[in-house]
Amino acid sequence: MILAVLLSVVVSGLIVGGLGRLLVPGHSRMGIGATILIGFAGSVVGNIVGAILGVGPIIDFLLAVGAAAVIVAGTHGHRHFRQRRLPPGSGGSLGA
Repeated sequence: MILAVLLSVVVSGLIVGGLGRLLVPGHSRMGIGATILIGFAGSVVGNIVGAILGVGPIIDFLLAVGAAAVIVAGTHGHRHFRQRRLPPGSGGSLGA
């Protein structure tokens, strides 16, 4: 019983996370584990919002995929910003 629940969480996280990654343009260096975790987080957020709005399961799923896409975009933007470096010799000054 517990194994079936864990398997369904992993599979649904992979599906929702994968679809969320497809919605975000650009290359995302994210492993399968991160995809599953983001899909799970997106599912939780989507189901909470869906429960508050009182919508059906199809809209819940779409909200979950949208939430996963927002999380992917947020993590992708954070990584991209951290990896940005100044070109050599620029010194970072405006007047030089």
